[in-house]
Amino acid sequence: MSVNAESKQLAIKTDKGETVTVTITDRSFVLRLPPGEHDTKKALPIALKDVNAGDLAVASGAASADQKGFEAHTILIRTQADVAQVREKEMEDWQKRGSTGIVASIDLSAKTLTIKAGSRTLTVQPSAKTEYQRYALESAKMSDAKPGTFDQIRIGDQVNVLGDKNADGTSVAAEKVVSGSFPQLAATVVSVDAAAGILTVKDLATKKNRFIRVTPDTTMRKLPPELAARLARRYQPAGGQDAGGGGGRRGGGSGQPDMPGGGARGGRGADLKQMLDRLPAVPPADLKAGDAIMVSTTEGTDSSHSTAIMLLAGVEPLLTASPAATRDIMSGWNLGGGAGGEGN
Repeated sequence: MSVNAESKQLAIKTDKGETVTVTITDRSFVLRLPPGEHDTKKALPIALKDVNAGDLAVASGAASADQKGFEAHTILIRTQADVAQVREKEMEDWQKRGSTGIVASIDLSAKTLTIKAGSRTLTVQPSAKTEYQRYALESAKMSDAKPGTFDQIRIGDQVNVLGDKNADGTSVAAEKVVSGSFPQLAATVVSVDAAAGILTVKDLATKKNRFIRVTPDTTMRKLPPELAARLARRYQPAGGQDAGGGGGRRGGGSGQPDMPGGGARGGRGADLKQMLDRLPAVPPADLKAGDAIMVSTTEGTDSSHSTAIMLLAGVEPLLTASPAATRDIMSGWNLGGGAGGEGN
């Protein structure tokens, strides 16, 4: 939104990306909603000079003939500072009561989900009041999520659930469910256009080339050789020998890193995320043709083009050790950051 106080006009960008010019008259009411408040009766008058570009606005009035503008009767304003305050409180709530996992099963009749984080499971129990959202295409930001439905959720989706867990932490009463599909792939780099932020990669599963867009929001790390080798030993077949002389997989169980988030926090998944997050960031220019990478991407309208959320290089030993390494490593990392990390 932009503001022209002298001409008493606001230029508002709609959810569809269209710009609408709103004209304010002496008969117009310009009101500010307090932080977190939804009752319009509690809105307070605000001077137009105190409205700034970037504030959120909802205007009602008489539309012009060309539908590109209208004369406002009422404009409700949420200031950037108020929005930031609300999001900070929401983030704190998500950190305290948020649960994250990959959908393992769906009971359509009961409208319940089972989500998994590593070897741990959590039953999601929605109610009639549960709010559903779906991550927007080409976005891993929860703040970009759109209203959704239970029926949109699919097995394999990532879900973030806000709600209170039961005493033993096996189920959660869902107040809000945010779901999305974030494909993961293992690939080799074909070429790098660092200036444009575009990687051409060969998907190791389909053997086809794909175009991966890297943005300032993309998290990029590279495993040092010794760390990659240590992680790869987790995926050695039973009876294999690691560098320490022990056989089989470390840590017992499936040998797969647990995924952090909510009721499934802790364990190897939390350690994995912390370990990867501590690695220095690498720019796209550091990648070269032939490098092996694991990528978690957004879902887009074109399956051959996607945007990277998390990208991990230096993974040759992991890909050699097990095809499951990509799913386990990227899910564990991504569920603690990337798509689920905002919590806002």
